[in-house]
Amino acid sequence: MEFLAPELPNPEDPEIGKWLAELDKTQPDNDTILVGHSRGGVAILRWLEKLPEGKRVKKVILVGTNSGKSGKMDRTENNMGFYSNEGYDFKRIKSHCDDFVIFHSKDDQWVPFEAGEENAKGLGAKFFKFEDKGHFGKGVGDIPELMKEIEI
Repeated sequence: MEFLAPELPNPEDPEIGKWLAELDKTQPDNDTILVGHSRGGVAILRWLEKLPEGKRVKKVILVGTNSGKSGKMDRTENNMGFYSNEGYDFKRIKSHCDDFVIFHSKDDQWVPFEAGEENAKGLGAKFFKFEDKGHFGKGVGDIPELMKEIEI
């Protein structure tokens, strides 16, 4: 099994177009499992929205990922292109993957738990709910449930 962690440019002041270009370079295919944390998960969903018809990935795992709606997001975040008034096009996203898994903690200080619930519902995802993981700042390697989800 090969693992790739693309270097997404300017993580503190990102532009969605540049992040999507980096995802394109990895050339994911039918055997690819994508894992995205926080804004990285948003980028994965935006990338799936733009994929050409017929392109698919095996699985998408989202960790502490916000909903796609701009709503209460700060104006700067909206201007970066990650969020929109409409939110995600779940139908289009699901045309590129059948297996979605979401990890979200009720005490996430950055992304409301309701965002995880909204994403899970829209994607028909398996939803792992936690009480005490915050924004998963310690990384995902210590979450056995996640590690099991990426086992082949």
